[in-house]
Amino acid sequence: MDSTPESPAKMSPLIEGEGFAESETDYSSIRGKMVMVSPNADEYELLRKQMLERLEAGNGEIIYDIGLGEDGRGLTEDEFTASVATLQSLVASERVSCMELRRWDCGTGLVGQYLLRTELDNNDFMEIRVAVVGNVDAGKSTLLGVLTHGELDNGRGFARQRLFRHKHEMESGRTSSVGNDILGFDNMGKVVNKPDHGTLDWVKICEKSSKVITFIDLAGHERYLKTTVFGMTGHAPDFGMLMVGANAGIVGMTKEHLGLALALSVPVFVVVTKIDMCPPNVLQDNLKLLIRILKSSGCRKVPVMVKNKDDVIVSATNFVSQRLCPIFQVSNVSGENLELLTMFLNLLKTRMPSHDDKPAEFQIDDTYSVPVSTLLVTTIGIKWISGGFGGWQTRQHYLKPRVCGYKK
Repeated sequence: MDSTPESPAKMSPLIEGEGFAESETDYSSIRGKMVMVSPNADEYELLRKQMLERLEAGNGEIIYDIGLGEDGRGLTEDEFTASVATLQSLVASERVSCMELRRWDCGTGLVGQYLLRTELDNNDFMEIRVAVVGNVDAGKSTLLGVLTHGELDNGRGFARQRLFRHKHEMESGRTSSVGNDILGFDNMGKVVNKPDHGTLDWVKICEKSSKVITFIDLAGHERYLKTTVFGMTGHAPDFGMLMVGANAGIVGMTKEHLGLALALSVPVFVVVTKIDMCPPNVLQDNLKLLIRILKSSGCRKVPVMVKNKDDVIVSATNFVSQRLCPIFQVSNVSGENLELLTMFLNLLKTRMPSHDDKPAEFQIDDTYSVPVSTLLVTTIGIKWISGGFGGWQTRQHYLKPRVCGYKK
Protein backbone atom coordinates (compact mmCIF):
# COMPACT_ATOMS: atom_id res chain seq x y z
CA MET A 1 0.00 0.00 0.00
CA ASP A 2 1.24 3.47 -0.81
CA SER A 3 1.99 5.67 2.15
CA THR A 4 0.27 8.61 0.53
CA PRO A 5 -2.88 8.62 -1.60
CA GLU A 6 -2.94 9.70 -5.19
CA SER A 7 -2.86 13.45 -5.63
CA PRO A 8 -6.05 14.81 -7.21
CA ALA A 9 -3.98 17.07 -9.44
CA LYS A 10 -2.95 13.95 -11.38
CA MET A 11 -6.51 12.75 -11.83
CA SER A 12 -8.49 13.44 -14.96
CA PRO A 13 -10.79 16.47 -14.69
CA LEU A 14 -14.54 16.14 -14.77
CA ILE A 15 -15.77 15.70 -18.33
CA GLU A 16 -17.66 18.75 -19.54
CA GLY A 17 -21.36 18.19 -19.21
CA GLU A 18 -20.99 15.14 -16.95
CA GLY A 19 -23.75 14.94 -14.41
CA PHE A 20 -26.12 17.14 -16.41
CA ALA A 21 -29.30 16.09 -18.13
CA GLU A 22 -29.38 15.52 -21.86
CA SER A 23 -30.35 18.64 -23.79
CA GLU A 24 -32.61 18.74 -26.83
CA THR A 25 -30.57 21.61 -28.28
CA ASP A 26 -27.68 20.80 -30.60
CA TYR A 27 -24.53 22.36 -29.13
CA SER A 28 -22.07 20.70 -31.51
CA SER A 29 -21.23 24.05 -33.12
CA ILE A 30 -19.89 25.47 -29.82
CA ARG A 31 -18.08 22.39 -28.57
CA GLY A 32 -14.54 23.63 -29.24
CA LYS A 33 -12.59 25.86 -26.90
CA MET A 34 -11.97 28.49 -29.61
CA VAL A 35 -15.65 29.44 -29.84
CA MET A 36 -15.27 31.49 -26.64
CA VAL A 37 -12.56 33.64 -28.22
CA SER A 38 -14.78 35.41 -30.76
CA PRO A 39 -18.30 33.94 -31.05
CA ASN A 40 -20.76 35.23 -33.62
CA ALA A 41 -24.35 36.12 -32.70
CA ASP A 42 -25.71 32.58 -33.10
CA GLU A 43 -22.83 31.01 -31.20
CA TYR A 44 -23.16 33.58 -28.42
CA GLU A 45 -26.86 32.76 -28.01
CA LEU A 46 -26.08 29.03 -27.87
CA LEU A 47 -23.39 29.66 -25.26
CA ARG A 48 -25.84 31.66 -23.16
CA LYS A 49 -28.53 29.00 -23.44
CA GLN A 50 -26.09 26.23 -22.60
CA MET A 51 -24.86 28.12 -19.55
CA LEU A 52 -28.41 28.60 -18.25
CA GLU A 53 -29.25 24.92 -18.81
CA ARG A 54 -26.16 23.83 -16.94
CA LEU A 55 -26.95 26.21 -14.08
CA GLU A 56 -30.47 24.85 -13.83
CA ALA A 57 -29.24 21.26 -13.87
CA GLY A 58 -26.55 22.12 -11.32
CA ASN A 59 -29.03 23.74 -8.91
CA GLY A 60 -27.69 27.20 -9.64
CA GLU A 61 -23.96 26.49 -9.53
CA ILE A 62 -21.38 25.15 -11.99
CA ILE A 63 -17.64 25.22 -12.63
CA TYR A 64 -16.95 26.66 -16.09
CA ASP A 65 -13.78 25.61 -17.92
CA ILE A 66 -11.92 27.88 -20.34
CA GLY A 67 -9.11 26.64 -22.56
CA LEU A 68 -9.64 22.92 -22.00
CA GLY A 69 -9.73 21.04 -25.30
CA GLU A 70 -9.45 17.52 -26.62
CA ASP A 71 -6.02 18.31 -28.07
CA GLY A 72 -4.62 18.95 -24.59
CA ARG A 73 -3.44 22.42 -25.56
CA GLY A 74 -4.41 25.66 -23.87
CA LEU A 75 -4.93 29.20 -25.16
CA THR A 76 -2.56 32.04 -25.83
CA GLU A 77 -2.65 35.09 -23.57
CA ASP A 78 -4.78 37.09 -26.02
CA GLU A 79 -7.14 34.17 -26.69
CA PHE A 80 -7.57 33.54 -22.97
CA THR A 81 -8.30 37.21 -22.27
CA ALA A 82 -10.91 37.26 -25.05
CA SER A 83 -12.52 34.06 -23.72
CA VAL A 84 -12.78 35.50 -20.22
CA ALA A 85 -14.35 38.66 -21.66
CA THR A 86 -16.95 36.50 -23.43
CA LEU A 87 -17.73 34.67 -20.19
CA GLN A 88 -18.09 37.93 -18.28
CA SER A 89 -20.44 39.20 -20.97
CA LEU A 90 -22.53 36.02 -20.68
CA VAL A 91 -22.95 36.29 -16.92
CA ALA A 92 -23.58 40.05 -17.08
CA SER A 93 -26.64 39.45 -19.25
CA GLU A 94 -28.10 37.17 -16.56
CA ARG A 95 -28.26 37.20 -12.77
CA VAL A 96 -25.11 35.13 -12.45
CA SER A 97 -21.90 35.85 -10.54
CA CYS A 98 -18.48 34.77 -11.79
CA MET A 99 -15.42 34.05 -9.64
CA GLU A 100 -12.04 32.83 -10.85
CA LEU A 101 -11.02 29.63 -9.08
CA ARG A 102 -7.67 29.02 -10.73
CA ARG A 103 -5.64 29.83 -13.84
CA TRP A 104 -2.58 27.87 -14.87
CA ASP A 105 -0.20 27.22 -17.74
CA CYS A 106 -0.57 23.63 -18.94
CA GLY A 107 2.69 23.88 -20.87
CA THR A 108 1.04 24.58 -24.21
CA GLY A 109 -1.16 27.49 -23.21
CA LEU A 110 -3.40 28.95 -20.50
CA VAL A 111 -6.34 27.15 -18.90
CA GLY A 112 -8.80 28.46 -16.32
CA GLN A 113 -11.77 27.42 -14.19
CA TYR A 114 -14.49 29.78 -12.97
CA LEU A 115 -17.28 29.34 -10.45
CA LEU A 116 -20.65 30.50 -11.78
CA ARG A 117 -23.43 30.94 -9.23
CA THR A 118 -26.97 32.16 -9.82
CA GLU A 119 -27.76 35.30 -7.84
CA LEU A 120 -30.80 34.51 -5.72
CA ASP A 121 -33.25 36.85 -4.02
CA ASN A 122 -32.40 38.15 -0.55
CA ASN A 123 -34.83 35.69 1.03
CA ASP A 124 -33.49 32.63 -0.78
CA PHE A 125 -30.28 30.62 -0.72
CA MET A 126 -28.84 27.20 -1.47
CA GLU A 127 -28.55 24.93 1.57
CA ILE A 128 -25.98 22.17 1.99
CA ARG A 129 -26.32 19.87 4.99
CA VAL A 130 -23.16 18.36 6.43
CA ALA A 131 -23.33 15.79 9.23
CA VAL A 132 -20.28 15.97 11.50
CA VAL A 133 -19.36 12.54 12.89
CA GLY A 134 -16.38 10.95 14.57
CA ASN A 135 -15.22 9.57 17.89
CA VAL A 136 -15.46 11.53 21.11
CA ASP A 137 -12.65 14.09 21.59
CA ALA A 138 -11.93 14.23 17.85
CA GLY A 139 -12.55 17.99 17.83
CA LYS A 140 -15.94 18.11 16.09
CA SER A 141 -17.55 20.92 18.08
CA THR A 142 -14.26 22.81 18.29
CA LEU A 143 -13.84 22.83 14.50
CA LEU A 144 -17.42 24.02 13.99
CA GLY A 145 -16.91 26.78 16.54
CA VAL A 146 -13.79 27.94 14.71
CA LEU A 147 -15.39 27.78 11.25
CA THR A 148 -18.65 29.52 12.15
CA HIS A 149 -17.28 32.18 14.50
CA GLY A 150 -14.02 32.92 12.70
CA GLU A 151 -11.90 32.75 15.85
CA LEU A 152 -9.21 30.15 16.57
CA ASP A 153 -9.34 27.87 19.59
CA ASN A 154 -7.05 28.37 22.58
CA GLY A 155 -6.33 24.66 22.95
CA ARG A 156 -8.54 24.35 26.04
CA GLY A 157 -12.03 24.16 24.54
CA PHE A 158 -12.77 27.86 24.06
CA ALA A 159 -14.31 27.50 20.57
CA ARG A 160 -16.64 24.60 21.36
CA GLN A 161 -18.37 26.35 24.27
CA ARG A 162 -20.41 28.42 21.79
CA LEU A 163 -22.10 25.33 20.33
CA PHE A 164 -23.14 23.43 23.45
CA ARG A 165 -26.84 23.43 24.30
CA HIS A 166 -26.84 21.96 27.83
CA LYS A 167 -25.00 22.65 31.05
CA HIS A 168 -23.64 19.12 31.36
CA GLU A 169 -22.16 19.44 27.85
CA MET A 170 -20.23 22.55 28.89
CA GLU A 171 -19.01 20.81 32.04
CA SER A 172 -17.92 17.59 30.34
CA GLY A 173 -16.93 19.08 26.98
CA ARG A 174 -18.84 16.34 25.16
CA THR A 175 -21.84 16.69 22.87
CA SER A 176 -24.85 14.59 23.90
CA SER A 177 -27.55 16.05 21.63
CA VAL A 178 -27.96 17.00 17.99
CA GLY A 179 -26.62 20.51 17.51
CA ASN A 180 -26.83 22.82 14.51
CA ASP A 181 -24.82 25.74 13.29
CA ILE A 182 -24.49 27.47 9.93
CA LEU A 183 -21.75 28.91 7.74
CA GLY A 184 -22.83 31.37 5.05
CA PHE A 185 -21.09 32.26 1.77
CA ASP A 186 -21.91 35.13 -0.57
CA ASN A 187 -21.83 34.98 -4.39
CA MET A 188 -18.06 35.47 -4.43
CA GLY A 189 -17.39 32.70 -1.93
CA LYS A 190 -16.64 34.92 1.05
CA VAL A 191 -17.79 33.93 4.54
CA VAL A 192 -20.53 36.25 5.83
CA ASN A 193 -20.61 35.03 9.45
CA LYS A 194 -20.06 38.04 11.70
CA PRO A 195 -20.59 37.13 15.38
CA ASP A 196 -22.23 39.85 17.48
CA HIS A 197 -20.91 39.65 21.05
CA GLY A 198 -20.06 35.98 20.56
CA THR A 199 -23.42 34.94 19.08
CA LEU A 200 -24.55 34.45 15.49
CA ASP A 201 -27.70 35.95 14.01
CA TRP A 202 -28.96 33.23 11.68
CA VAL A 203 -31.46 35.58 10.02
CA LYS A 204 -28.77 38.07 9.01
CA ILE A 205 -26.48 35.30 7.79
CA CYS A 206 -29.21 33.82 5.59
CA GLU A 207 -30.10 37.25 4.19
CA LYS A 208 -26.50 37.89 3.11
CA SER A 209 -25.76 34.37 1.84
CA SER A 210 -26.25 32.69 -1.50
CA LYS A 211 -25.12 29.37 -0.01
CA VAL A 212 -25.52 28.19 3.58
CA ILE A 213 -23.71 25.18 5.02
CA THR A 214 -25.82 23.69 7.82
CA PHE A 215 -23.65 21.64 10.15
CA ILE A 216 -25.30 18.83 12.08
CA ASP A 217 -23.07 18.36 15.12
CA LEU A 218 -23.51 14.78 16.33
CA ALA A 219 -22.38 13.02 19.48
CA GLY A 220 -19.23 10.92 19.36
CA HIS A 221 -19.59 8.91 22.56
CA GLU A 222 -20.89 5.35 22.34
CA ARG A 223 -23.52 6.16 24.96
CA TYR A 224 -25.24 8.56 22.55
CA LEU A 225 -25.12 6.34 19.44
CA LYS A 226 -28.92 6.39 19.10
CA THR A 227 -28.83 10.19 19.04
CA THR A 228 -26.16 10.11 16.34
CA VAL A 229 -28.18 7.64 14.25
CA PHE A 230 -31.22 9.90 14.60
CA GLY A 231 -29.21 12.89 13.43
CA MET A 232 -27.92 11.03 10.37
CA THR A 233 -31.29 9.62 9.36
CA GLY A 234 -33.64 12.42 10.43
CA HIS A 235 -31.78 15.42 9.04
CA ALA A 236 -31.16 14.10 5.50
CA PRO A 237 -27.52 15.26 5.21
CA ASP A 238 -25.97 15.85 1.80
CA PHE A 239 -22.49 14.95 3.01
CA GLY A 240 -20.70 13.55 6.01
CA MET A 241 -17.60 15.08 7.60
CA LEU A 242 -15.70 12.36 9.45
CA MET A 243 -13.45 13.81 12.15
CA VAL A 244 -10.30 11.97 13.21
CA GLY A 245 -7.92 13.14 15.92
CA ALA A 246 -4.35 13.07 14.65
CA ASN A 247 -3.05 11.91 18.04
CA ALA A 248 -5.67 9.19 18.64
CA GLY A 249 -6.31 7.92 15.12
CA ILE A 250 -9.07 5.46 14.22
CA VAL A 251 -10.48 4.58 17.64
CA GLY A 252 -13.81 4.17 19.39
CA MET A 253 -16.86 4.95 17.26
CA THR A 254 -14.95 6.18 14.19
CA LYS A 255 -15.50 2.99 12.17
CA GLU A 256 -19.15 2.76 13.26
CA HIS A 257 -19.86 6.32 12.15
CA LEU A 258 -18.09 5.74 8.83
CA GLY A 259 -20.11 2.56 8.32
CA LEU A 260 -23.33 4.44 9.10
CA ALA A 261 -22.56 7.06 6.45
CA LEU A 262 -21.72 4.35 3.89
CA ALA A 263 -24.93 2.47 4.69
CA LEU A 264 -26.95 5.64 4.08
CA SER A 265 -25.01 6.36 0.83
CA VAL A 266 -23.80 9.70 2.17
CA PRO A 267 -20.54 10.89 0.54
CA VAL A 268 -17.84 11.32 3.16
CA PHE A 269 -14.77 13.51 3.45
CA VAL A 270 -12.28 13.25 6.31
CA VAL A 271 -10.83 16.01 8.48
CA VAL A 272 -7.79 15.10 10.58
CA THR A 273 -7.55 17.56 13.49
CA LYS A 274 -4.95 18.42 16.15
CA ILE A 275 -2.00 18.16 13.76
CA ASP A 276 -0.27 20.91 15.76
CA MET A 277 0.10 18.67 18.83
CA CYS A 278 0.77 15.32 17.14
CA PRO A 279 4.30 13.94 16.53
CA PRO A 280 4.98 13.47 12.79
CA ASN A 281 5.58 9.71 13.07
CA VAL A 282 2.28 9.17 14.91
CA LEU A 283 0.44 11.28 12.33
CA GLN A 284 1.88 9.27 9.44
CA ASP A 285 1.01 5.95 11.08
CA ASN A 286 -2.59 7.06 11.66
CA LEU A 287 -2.89 8.36 8.09
CA LYS A 288 -1.66 5.01 6.73
CA LEU A 289 -4.30 3.19 8.79
CA LEU A 290 -6.99 5.63 7.65
CA ILE A 291 -6.05 5.16 3.99
CA ARG A 292 -6.02 1.38 4.40
CA ILE A 293 -9.55 1.45 5.84
CA LEU A 294 -10.87 3.75 3.11
CA LYS A 295 -9.40 1.51 0.40
CA SER A 296 -10.73 -1.70 1.99
CA SER A 297 -13.44 -3.80 0.35
CA GLY A 298 -16.01 -2.48 2.81
CA CYS A 299 -15.46 1.18 1.83
CA ARG A 300 -13.94 1.08 -1.67
CA LYS A 301 -13.07 4.77 -1.55
CA VAL A 302 -10.31 6.63 -3.35
CA PRO A 303 -8.57 8.71 -0.66
CA VAL A 304 -6.89 11.92 -1.82
CA MET A 305 -4.77 14.17 0.36
CA VAL A 306 -5.74 17.83 -0.08
CA LYS A 307 -2.64 20.02 0.18
CA ASN A 308 -3.38 23.12 -1.92
CA LYS A 309 -6.15 25.03 -3.71
CA ASP A 310 -5.77 23.02 -6.91
CA ASP A 311 -6.42 19.84 -4.93
CA VAL A 312 -9.52 21.46 -3.40
CA ILE A 313 -11.03 22.36 -6.78
CA VAL A 314 -10.40 18.95 -8.35
CA SER A 315 -11.71 17.14 -5.25
CA ALA A 316 -14.86 19.25 -5.00
CA THR A 317 -15.55 18.89 -8.72
CA ASN A 318 -15.32 15.10 -8.66
CA PHE A 319 -16.57 14.50 -5.11
CA VAL A 320 -20.12 13.41 -5.91
CA SER A 321 -19.55 11.88 -9.34
CA GLN A 322 -16.68 9.63 -8.27
CA ARG A 323 -15.71 7.56 -5.21
CA LEU A 324 -13.35 10.22 -3.95
CA CYS A 325 -12.74 10.76 -0.26
CA PRO A 326 -10.79 14.00 0.29
CA ILE A 327 -8.63 14.13 3.42
CA PHE A 328 -7.83 17.45 5.12
CA GLN A 329 -5.23 17.96 7.84
CA VAL A 330 -6.10 20.98 9.98
CA SER A 331 -5.33 22.65 13.28
CA ASN A 332 -7.98 24.57 15.20
CA VAL A 333 -5.28 26.32 17.24
CA SER A 334 -2.84 27.49 14.56
CA GLY A 335 -5.43 27.66 11.75
CA GLU A 336 -3.31 25.54 9.40
CA ASN A 337 -5.23 24.44 6.26
CA LEU A 338 -8.54 25.81 7.53
CA GLU A 339 -8.78 28.02 4.43
CA LEU A 340 -8.62 24.89 2.24
CA LEU A 341 -11.48 23.28 4.15
CA THR A 342 -13.54 26.49 3.95
CA MET A 343 -12.95 26.70 0.20
CA PHE A 344 -14.02 23.07 -0.20
CA LEU A 345 -17.26 23.70 1.70
CA ASN A 346 -18.00 26.68 -0.55
CA LEU A 347 -17.67 24.49 -3.67
CA LEU A 348 -19.93 21.67 -2.45
CA LYS A 349 -23.18 21.13 -4.35
CA THR A 350 -26.44 19.82 -2.99
CA ARG A 351 -27.30 16.23 -3.91
CA MET A 352 -31.05 16.77 -3.52
CA PRO A 353 -32.98 17.93 -6.60
CA SER A 354 -35.25 20.93 -6.28
CA HIS A 355 -39.01 20.24 -6.19
CA ASP A 356 -40.52 23.68 -5.70
CA ASP A 357 -43.78 22.61 -7.35
CA LYS A 358 -44.49 19.77 -4.89
CA PRO A 359 -46.12 19.88 -1.43
CA ALA A 360 -43.98 20.55 1.61
CA GLU A 361 -42.47 17.67 3.55
CA PHE A 362 -41.42 18.04 7.16
CA GLN A 363 -39.47 15.73 9.43
CA ILE A 364 -40.01 15.85 13.20
CA ASP A 365 -36.88 17.16 14.89
CA ASP A 366 -38.04 17.28 18.50
CA THR A 367 -41.16 17.04 20.66
CA TYR A 368 -41.71 18.50 24.11
CA SER A 369 -44.60 19.44 26.40
CA VAL A 370 -45.44 22.68 28.18
CA PRO A 371 -48.09 23.41 30.83
CA VAL A 372 -51.78 23.02 29.93
CA SER A 373 -50.90 19.65 28.33
CA THR A 374 -49.87 21.12 25.00
CA LEU A 375 -47.64 19.03 22.77
CA LEU A 376 -45.19 21.09 20.76
CA VAL A 377 -43.34 19.72 17.77
CA THR A 378 -40.34 21.24 16.03
CA THR A 379 -39.79 20.11 12.47
CA ILE A 380 -37.27 20.48 9.68
CA GLY A 381 -38.65 21.30 6.24
CA ILE A 382 -36.83 19.38 3.54
CA LYS A 383 -39.02 20.61 0.70
CA TRP A 384 -40.27 24.05 -0.27
CA ILE A 385 -43.52 25.22 1.34
CA SER A 386 -46.09 25.33 -1.43
CA GLY A 387 -49.54 24.71 -0.09
CA GLY A 388 -49.98 25.00 3.64
CA PHE A 389 -49.57 22.34 6.28
CA GLY A 390 -51.30 19.00 6.47
CA GLY A 391 -51.56 16.76 9.49
CA TRP A 392 -50.20 13.54 10.87
CA GLN A 393 -51.99 10.34 11.75
CA THR A 394 -52.37 8.90 15.23
CA ARG A 395 -54.77 6.10 16.18
CA GLN A 396 -56.48 6.24 12.79
CA HIS A 397 -57.24 9.96 13.11
CA TYR A 398 -55.57 12.88 11.37
CA LEU A 399 -54.77 15.81 13.60
CA LYS A 400 -54.69 19.33 12.20
CA PRO A 401 -51.68 21.12 13.68
CA ARG A 402 -51.61 24.78 14.59
CA VAL A 403 -48.50 26.54 13.36
CA CYS A 404 -47.05 28.64 16.16
CA GLY A 405 -44.25 30.05 14.05
CA TYR A 406 -41.47 29.25 11.67
CA LYS A 407 -38.05 30.54 10.74
CA LYS A 408 -35.71 29.97 7.85
